[in-house]
Amino acid sequence: MNNRKIMIFIENLYQELELWYPLLRLKEEGMETKLVGTGSAELYSGRNGFPAKPETTASSITARDFDGIIIPGGFAPDYLRRYPAIIHLVKETFQQGKLIGALCHAPSVLISADIVRGKRITGNRAIRDDIVNAGGEYIDYQTVVDGNILTAQGPNDLPVFMKEVIGFFSQTKPRLKNPFPESFLYDANLEVISLSSIVKGSPALLLFFDSIASPLSQKALIDCNHLSASIHQFGGKFLAISIDSIYVQKEYTQKMDLAYPLYSDVSGDTIRAFGVKGKNNLAEWSVFMIDKNGILRYSENCPNGDIENLPGFKRHLESLFNF
Repeated sequence: MNNRKIMIFIENLYQELELWYPLLRLKEEGMETKLVGTGSAELYSGRNGFPAKPETTASSITARDFDGIIIPGGFAPDYLRRYPAIIHLVKETFQQGKLIGALCHAPSVLISADIVRGKRITGNRAIRDDIVNAGGEYIDYQTVVDGNILTAQGPNDLPVFMKEVIGFFSQTKPRLKNPFPESFLYDANLEVISLSSIVKGSPALLLFFDSIASPLSQKALIDCNHLSASIHQFGGKFLAISIDSIYVQKEYTQKMDLAYPLYSDVSGDTIRAFGVKGKNNLAEWSVFMIDKNGILRYSENCPNGDIENLPGFKRHLESLFNF
């Protein structure tokens, strides 16, 4: 969860549990949080008088620098929805497919941003009619997920809500132009090795694939021999990663005469960190490029294994490896 950055909206009369529980839970997962105010005050008081200080204002940030929004309930949403900068952030975050989390009365902010139309939404029963009149479908359930919109009815639902929030990020790719998420793999010698130590300051291409036993893999991985040789020639590294055990990988590597190493992610931690977990816990076919400074520069799914024909792939590859 490292390198994730979440904004949490704040205004007067916010519901304390719905702000502090998500904030602390996200920090436990290693995510960065930012309390975002409207600019109306330097300090806000919760419904029970607990103070919280905003770290920035909605008008001074952009959605592209964050991975999502969480909006606490209470009476704060009635204030938040009046500010164009708040509404703009919600719209942009939604359009970018990033997390929108809203608790209790907070779906009223989503209504003002006009993003509930055609969506399944829950929230405090007092705003049921508002949701329906805005074109949404009100679901009387503790927590509801519809795409990148996560809603909950109130403080008692926070444990389930936060499981969904964390689950959302385990399925989401890390942001480009940020450091790659650290993780650990098994190498051919059955040793646990960190991804950063494998890359070691070199530009690298990471290929995630479902299983070396699949017919697609047995063709596509052989086709990658030429690509991996070119990357190696220009001082880069080519890594292919799957959830297969290292014993299975060794067997097929010899049969297929692969010219590059395979790495085993039997725990699935690396697959989750890069947001490419697919069916049956296997990795989705995906490719990532990391520059020599450890910054993600390119990512794309490639369900047919034909990575060289992905949009922008060759251009990014030439730029990264100086072909």
